[in-house]
Amino acid sequence: MIHISMKMMTLYKIIRSMPCFFKEVTHFYCPACGGTRSVIALLHLDIERAFLCNPTVVYTGVIFLWCIAGWMVKKLTAREMKSMKPRLWMLILGVCIFFGYAVIRNILVYQFGYDYLGDLIHYTKFN
Repeated sequence: MIHISMKMMTLYKIIRSMPCFFKEVTHFYCPACGGTRSVIALLHLDIERAFLCNPTVVYTGVIFLWCIAGWMVKKLTAREMKSMKPRLWMLILGVCIFFGYAVIRNILVYQFGYDYLGDLIHYTKFN
């Protein structure tokens, strides 16, 4: 078991040190950039920072809690609440947030010099 843990830690270090290929080639943030930082901020209960890093993670967490609450109500009361079930609009909104924030974030970096993550500011004219 310890051997497996050591292998997983080594793999984590290798993956963590790899740069984002999309960001390295295009000098733009990909839609998933900031996701790991957002998860870490959520684990520290820093919702504002998590939202600024990548709002898709926060949205996914809210939808997950919503669905879990619906499942718990169904198990405890034996009644199914249709309003608590996952819906197609939730997925569509999540995809819009995922790609929309990537576009907005890159516009903020290259047009206004605002880079919350701080990874691309040295590629802009605002450096």
